Amino acid sequence: MSNSPENNNVEKSLLKEIVNISDYNINLQNITKSIKDCLVVDFCLIISDLDNLKYFYFLDNFSTREVKITQQKIYNLVHSSWIKKLKTNSQLKSISHLKQKNNQNLFSFFEEIEIKSLLGIGTNFKGQINGIIVLGKREAYRWSQKDKTQLKELENILGIAFHLSQVNTLLNEKNVSKDSSFSLSNIPKLLEENPILKLWWESTRKQLERQLEWNKKIIYNMITIMSDQTRNPLAIIKMGITVLRTKELSSEDFSKRLTMLEEAWNKLNDINEKILQLKHLKSQNLNCNLTSVNLKELVDNIINSYRNKWQENSKKALQLTTYFKLKSDQVIKTDIQHLTNILEELLTNAGKFSVANSTIILQVMQENNVDKAPIIITVTNITDCTCIDNINEFFQPFYREQIVIDTAIPGIGVGLYIVKDLVALLQGKISIDCLPTENPKHCKIIFRLVLPQSLS
Repeated sequence: MSNSPENNNVEKSLLKEIVNISDYNINLQNITKSIKDCLVVDFCLIISDLDNLKYFYFLDNFSTREVKITQQKIYNLVHSSWIKKLKTNSQLKSISHLKQKNNQNLFSFFEEIEIKSLLGIGTNFKGQINGIIVLGKREAYRWSQKDKTQLKELENILGIAFHLSQVNTLLNEKNVSKDSSFSLSNIPKLLEENPILKLWWESTRKQLERQLEWNKKIIYNMITIMSDQTRNPLAIIKMGITVLRTKELSSEDFSKRLTMLEEAWNKLNDINEKILQLKHLKSQNLNCNLTSVNLKELVDNIINSYRNKWQENSKKALQLTTYFKLKSDQVIKTDIQHLTNILEELLTNAGKFSVANSTIILQVMQENNVDKAPIIITVTNITDCTCIDNINEFFQPFYREQIVIDTAIPGIGVGLYIVKDLVALLQGKISIDCLPTENPKHCKIIFRLVLPQSLS
């Protein structure tokens, strides 16, 4: 393709969809919209399988009524003389105004969607026409040489996309079972004859292998962590029940046993709550309940609760310092519950992994002085350097450092994983950084949360 910025952008967009082999129907629909947007037209139709009339289209809204292009309409369209010419060769065909007499067979199809001018081409792969691209505008328009060049260059990429889609249909289990002439034993021959198909096949296989290894790792970590985190609470509960059944205890000892049982129950309940939260997050389409909220009031309520908790923990003696570098009446429009969960989890994480007698810093500021610039919230704590090599794993589910397990720090490794998903739901970004400190045994962990002032 030529080196113009718009051509490069549309080329990258189309190639990204071709490489992403999750769902070819979705990919081709995305490709249709990308072409419409990048070539600045009102209508784009692609027919990716001429034999089975598999088609995708994107039409700009132009009235309150809904217009649907049916299979029958496409059937009638492809039997028009203009489309037949596109099917026989890959030459460009253009129509500046559909009201001309020789375009009457097309006019009935495009009249309903108010398209007046057309530009079309047949896509080519290995010397065979395998699809059609049709662009349309709502006004009479004489298509420029630039328009034609852009579409001609896209034709090469679309020919590959249509071919891969057709091969994917061929390899579909339903089609394999219906057509006894096709056998999986033919695949090696297909791969050798078609380098693009071979690349697609190998890429798919490697992707599945990586996914399988990741799944195995997650399952192993999950079993290990759940066993480790539930074993002690269950043992305490069992011991407490045995003691209460077999011994007569003083009121003081009885109260101590109840406290131990309650603490063990709280640990198990925390694990259960985290698992349910993860299940809820992954199994449902969570929405955002948008509310305008005073950011300083929200942050103050959260940090006051955590400051009290840490002051009660005499073993760690943690301090919490805050810097709010915004106007005290700064309002953002977001989901209060999701944002609260994010900040509480970040502070909980900082409290668990901070070294004793250290200070946790929460800072709230704006990215720059522009009115609607994003809000930046950072949480900083001092921790041991043992985790510095695996910092990129922190947002993975059921991930815990061995030293965390050895030192009996509670948790099952899903808190930050949930945070990552909630941040995405709030259209934000979160990152983690590790910086050295004056003490070579310690490092500074900084979580950086970037949120829009108002959700779109």
